[in-house]
Amino acid sequence: MAIELGVVKPVTKTVADLELDDEHITAGLDDSLQEGANRLLSVPGGVLIILNDDSQVKGVIGTKQMLTAIAKGSDMNSTKCNQIMEMDFLQVELVTPLSEVLAEIKKRSPQAVVAVNDGEFAGYFSPSDYAQARSIVKSLKQVFKA
Repeated sequence: MAIELGVVKPVTKTVADLELDDEHITAGLDDSLQEGANRLLSVPGGVLIILNDDSQVKGVIGTKQMLTAIAKGSDMNSTKCNQIMEMDFLQVELVTPLSEVLAEIKKRSPQAVVAVNDGEFAGYFSPSDYAQARSIVKSLKQVFKA
């Protein structure tokens, strides 16, 4: 809690308070599926974040998208990541309060949530981050309810 002139103010936890540098790896728009698959294998259970040259998120590829492309016979060397990436993602700034992010996820149900800092990719808001955020927000509500 922050105390200012004898007034107790609730502590606001933001996206930046979570560990967002795990469970993902990045690739470029024009990287081949072969390259993307190799990178995705290095983060079991994670996702591949597709960035443009300015480090802005353009899409995500999970195991399901990769396996679907393989099953459909996509050429792993000539097909580019941008051809199979999922574009239904929620982008949130690091300074966004967790309660707002959770509300937006509930409202939209995006395929993925990515954090940015001034428009540049800063991290992946994974399912475990979601669970942690829910726990933090619930705890803060209980503390300030009393």
